[in-house]
Amino acid sequence: MFSRQGSTFPLSANASNSSRLNLMKKYLTVFKTSWANELEYRAAFLLARSRNIIYLLLLYYVWLSLSKMTGRFAMYGTEELTTYVFGAHLLRSVIFGAQSRLPAWEINDGTFSIFLVRPVSHFWFVFWRELAQRAIYFASAVAELVIFVWLTRANFLGLVDWGVTIIILITIINAIFLYFLLTYLVNLFAFWSREAMGPRFLFEWFLEFGSGAFFPLDILSKTLLITFQFLPFAYIVYFPLKTYLGKWDPWQIATGISIQIVFIIIFSLLVIFTWRRGLRRYSGEGI
Repeated sequence: MFSRQGSTFPLSANASNSSRLNLMKKYLTVFKTSWANELEYRAAFLLARSRNIIYLLLLYYVWLSLSKMTGRFAMYGTEELTTYVFGAHLLRSVIFGAQSRLPAWEINDGTFSIFLVRPVSHFWFVFWRELAQRAIYFASAVAELVIFVWLTRANFLGLVDWGVTIIILITIINAIFLYFLLTYLVNLFAFWSREAMGPRFLFEWFLEFGSGAFFPLDILSKTLLITFQFLPFAYIVYFPLKTYLGKWDPWQIATGISIQIVFIIIFSLLVIFTWRRGLRRYSGEGI
């Protein structure tokens, strides 16, 4: 997507099919390498996934206790809350990336310079690198949910309508790109400051809170809910899960998807602008 000269696309419009195929092979190689690197320390990986099961159990019993008296909490029944917990766990694994901080580190320590001479886009290199991790984490999250259901015998709402399933997949794909653009943009601030990790940590915390990764946003006050709905974060986890739970009518779903696309376009343009300005300041310090 980007180069040293700041071009928008890695290949021109009349690029040959073989060139496109070769480029895709390079990104698949990035995917495979990242996959292998992620599984290199298996003990640490398994311990981290075990921690997630404890986190799920804690979150589940908190919501269960809140809905125990009446069978509901706020506007959600017990099964709906359980489904939200399941769904948030799966979406966190496939959307959020633990490697998303790497570009800022690479800019600060100078290793970013390597990407300026490679015949690939840094943007798509990072995307495919993180995609491998997300694929592993998603498979792990499914296994964790199987263990969780076996331990708790919890019930959750399933999908039976393929049309709704396709719509939900569209909202999730949009959420993946929206999250990636947001985090990539924040990483690019490292061109201007070596202390970019502090603001980034605060950004990640606010992003997870505002995305509905911990709880449905509509249990908050109406003022806070309206505020979050004007921000891009609510369309990363909260919107897809509310769609899954059948809480939106067709007009609301269409509006939400349109808002996702508008945010994707806005942040794509911001990334391009920030990338081009950032390269003018980059000196390769730390090499």
